[in-house]
Amino acid sequence: MIKFRIDKAKTFLPQSIAKGTTEERLQKARLFNIRFYQNLQDSFNERVVKDSAFKRVLQETCLAKIPIRIAPSEGPNASATTHFLGARNTFKGYVIFLPFAPYTKTIKQSSAGIFLNETQKFFNEIFNPKFLRRKVSNTNKFTLHNDASRFYSSNIKGTQEFTASKLEDYLKDKTINEQINFLQMFRYELLAERNAEKAKFQIDKQIEKFEHLQFGYKDYDLQKFHYDEKLAILNEKLKAVLKTAREEIQARNLAKQGN
Repeated sequence: MIKFRIDKAKTFLPQSIAKGTTEERLQKARLFNIRFYQNLQDSFNERVVKDSAFKRVLQETCLAKIPIRIAPSEGPNASATTHFLGARNTFKGYVIFLPFAPYTKTIKQSSAGIFLNETQKFFNEIFNPKFLRRKVSNTNKFTLHNDASRFYSSNIKGTQEFTASKLEDYLKDKTINEQINFLQMFRYELLAERNAEKAKFQIDKQIEKFEHLQFGYKDYDLQKFHYDEKLAILNEKLKAVLKTAREEIQARNLAKQGN
């Protein structure tokens, strides 16, 4: 079975920069994304920026030598952020796919709404090592990791209605260890997703400022995603599963003492 590794120095920020609670780290991730956009302004020439300049400014904003590759996406509105997988199945940095201007290696200034959403995902990751570590750990430990990812996408992500009964039904045949790890992964995925949605208002305000425009009505209300309710369901179940795990350990220890 293939085992994946993470080169921490090339994937995450040093503790001196990223230290803080999860909420503080996520707040820093939003702040650094806005700072990146501000720093990028001087690199635009005739309303485009070269991919090399985009990468350079992003790396400089990180304050750390994290490898970044900027690659063209498959369509004018397509984008994605992934991890670069190097030798010995080791994650080393990131690949960000963005729409390029036709026949060039440049990114349009007018696509800021697209590329800032991707760089927000990037900052979420480099500020929160446990997000990726949990996914990699689950991939290495459990054959059901992909199944768990599908469950998240189909039942928790976005505006979908998520209920405790759906979660109970999914976890009922899983081991205690699987339940703990999948619940933690769901929590981290949801926290990162919420942060990206929360950042959209700040991103649009910065675009309006630098582009000298004003967007029409946009719905920035996060209530439609029910993040608090979803996190409460996950936290309550995790609390119960951890309690069961501790009780099982205590029972085994008592049994050993009895022998």
